[in-house]
Order: sequence, then structure tokens, then C-alpha cells
Amino acid sequence: MPVLDLKLYTTISVCVALVAFLYSCDIFTLPFTTFSFQKWFLFTSSLTQVDNSQNEAGTDISTEHRSSSSNNIDESWGVPEKSPHVATSVFQNMLAERYLTPRKPVGSMGPFLTSLFNFLQKEKTCVMIFINMAYCFLFLLGRLTLKFFFGQLRVIESQHMYDRLLNFLLFKVVFVGAILEPKWEELLIWTTWFTILGFLRIFSMLCRDRFEHLALTPNTPIQDHLRILSLLILILISDIFWFIMCISIFRSMLLLLTFECFTLFLDTVQTLVKYVIHLRDLSRTGVWESRGLLLYYTEFVTDTLILIATLGHYLHIMLLHGVSFTLIDAVLFLNMRSVFNNLRKKITAYCNYRQAISNMQTQ
Repeated sequence: MPVLDLKLYTTISVCVALVAFLYSCDIFTLPFTTFSFQKWFLFTSSLTQVDNSQNEAGTDISTEHRSSSSNNIDESWGVPEKSPHVATSVFQNMLAERYLTPRKPVGSMGPFLTSLFNFLQKEKTCVMIFINMAYCFLFLLGRLTLKFFFGQLRVIESQHMYDRLLNFLLFKVVFVGAILEPKWEELLIWTTWFTILGFLRIFSMLCRDRFEHLALTPNTPIQDHLRILSLLILILISDIFWFIMCISIFRSMLLLLTFECFTLFLDTVQTLVKYVIHLRDLSRTGVWESRGLLLYYTEFVTDTLILIATLGHYLHIMLLHGVSFTLIDAVLFLNMRSVFNNLRKKITAYCNYRQAISNMQTQ
């Protein structure tokens, strides 16, 4: 008997989300519509007054007039004044500086995002319901992806999928506990970010497991190879898209956010290169002597880069968090020790491999 009945869960989630949506329309959509038209009128009228005063006087605007006009503009856009006693989060300052501050008198995204932040801070129950609905859609998308691209999973594939998911969740809990303070907006953004990247990573590693199975299976239909290759390309494009979006929005936290994008890119590229080498070998009539060498170097280079990036990521987290001898520090230290040992073993094995090849060529 499954632990979670997906049909029942989807039905309950949709019903609750509909109720939350109707409630949100009353407190968010309608007030924002009236708010935006009124504030836009005040904003344009203040700009018109400033232009008229410049044309009539023929000189620069006085300091008092400029400050009063800017205050009217800020009030019309709904941008709150900064107070030295109010502590704002990193994401709030970054998004407010990039999107909520009006640069040109075009569009009305400033009031919309201001109202959205107010809604997220006040109506946390509705937000949690909508997040639950988003996860429900993600579960459905995962089921459809499994059915279309993989069919029936093998036992070892299912076990690997659950183990990787558990390890990913445990590490991200430790990561969030080490980096973030208990602020609602930051937790929401980090959870969304890691959910999407974790979803892509799980299917990327499933593609690797299925490739290893198909590479050892004779007379595999070409449709099976095309499905896995198509999914790998989709994952790679999605990862690049998220990386570009991270660069354009979250510039102040690039090292923290792009780590998952970088490692996912390397894992996906490794599987794609192995797949291309395998299909190239199948198309050849004779024995391809360079096949093993290409596979070895592909795996060695990508795995080494992933281990180096992971070790640097742990050091960055330790630098930001500091050493306070807590449970989080112990988990980070154990993970750093494990990654360092794996990197040392990988480099030692490569040196032994090069020494063995050199001895064979000498003899």
C-alpha cells in the first residue's frame, strides 16, 4: 500500500487551493487594482508638475521642491521609506533595489511587487496552501516524466532515487540552518530554488542509472536511447536557464546559488558524453580501442571538478557561518572530510593509472 495516495492528495490540494485563491482575490487582487490606478495617476501628475515648474522658471528645481516631488513619487509607487531601526533581509533589499525602485515612469510592477511582499508577510496560511499546490503539480510532473521517459523503474533505480533525495534534503536542511536566519521571505525563495534544482538532479542521476543498464543490455531499441537523450538535453537546457536567471537576479549570492547549477551541469554533461561514446561504439564495426580511455577521462575530469567545487562550497559555508562548535558545524566538518578523502583517492588512483600506463609503454 503506498504511503501517499496521489489522487486523494491532488483532490484535497486542488479544493483547498481554490478556497485560498478566492480568499486571496478579495484581499489582494481587488485592492491592488484600485491601488495601482490611483497611485499611477498621482505618479504621472507629480511628474507633470515637475516638468511645468521647470519650463516656467527656466532654472533648476529647488531642493525643497525636488524632495517633496520625490516623496510624492515614492508614496505613489508604494515604496516604503527606509528606517534605521527596521532590519530587512538580504533578499528584500536586493529585490527592492532591483525591481521596486522606479527608474522610468513606465509600467506598474513596483506597486504589484510591493503588494505581493505584503501579502507574503501577512497571509502565510494562503502562501503555504499555494506552495503545497505547487508541490502537488511537481509530483504529477514527476510521475508523467517517469512514465514517459523511463517506464517501469527497476528496484535498484528506485532505491538510488530515494537515497539521493534523502541525502539532498538532509544537506539542504543543514545548509539553510547554517546560512539563513528564520525569515519567511528567504526561506520561501531558497525552498523554491532548491526544489527545482533537486527535481532536475534526481532525473539526471536516474538517466545515468538507466544508461548504465542500457549499455549492458544487448539489442536495446533505439527509442529507449532517444528518450533518455531527450531528457538529458532538457535537463541541461533547464539548468543553463536557471544559471542565467541566477546571474541576472541574485548577483550578491552567486557562489551559494550557482553551486547546484554547476554540479548538475557537470553530472549531466558526463552522462551525455558517455552516451555519445557508447552510441558511437555501437555504430562501429570493429573494436574501438580508445573507448575505455575516453570514458575514464570523462568520468575523472567531471568527478574531480565536482569534488573540488563541493569542497569549496563547504569552505564557503563554513566561512559565512563561522565555527561555533554546534551540530551544524559537526555535520559540515564530516562532509568536508568525506569529500576531501574522495578527492584524494580519485587523484591517487589517477596517478597509479598513469604510472601503470607508463610502465606498460616502457616494457
